[in-house]
Amino acid sequence: MSEFVTILKSIPAEAWVAILTALLTAGFTLLGVWITNKASNQRLKIQLEHERLLKTEELKREKLEELYVVTKKFLDTLVVHYLPFRMVMYGEINFNQALDMAIETGTKRDFEPHRVTMLIDLYYPELRTEFDKIMNIREKLNDIVDGYKEQYKRGNIDGSRWLELFQPLFEEIGILADGFDKHIVKLRN
Repeated sequence: MSEFVTILKSIPAEAWVAILTALLTAGFTLLGVWITNKASNQRLKIQLEHERLLKTEELKREKLEELYVVTKKFLDTLVVHYLPFRMVMYGEINFNQALDMAIETGTKRDFEPHRVTMLIDLYYPELRTEFDKIMNIREKLNDIVDGYKEQYKRGNIDGSRWLELFQPLFEEIGILADGFDKHIVKLRN
């Protein structure tokens, strides 16, 4: 041990200053690198979070635009579907002609109705209540058309009683269908 102390004492003071300076410089360099890396990591986290938010917003916007388009097509087709049955109730055409028109309208559709409900359920459940109002009226209209169809099959083609039930619902579904796109647009803001 005494030899070690002797060796240490024999080292000139300038060497100690150089060693101490080298150690301090290395320490400050390591500290600087650590601070820089920490700041870079923090900046990268912020950047990645920002990019994730942008992608999420872009996806929501794309889905909202898709919902707007497919819903507009679906609801327009839905309203048009009932027009021929109204014409039968007025006595303008017969039931077979109305069914042919409904079939023709159905074969021309360029959308998938289940896509509307899927988009609402997955991305925009806040639209479910308004959409269900339209679907409930659709069910009521279907019941009216089915009831009138049974009467028609029995030979009684007078649709006046059915038209009284049908017309207010038909007008209501048209109004709700026209206004549904406004509910979608509100989500954009």
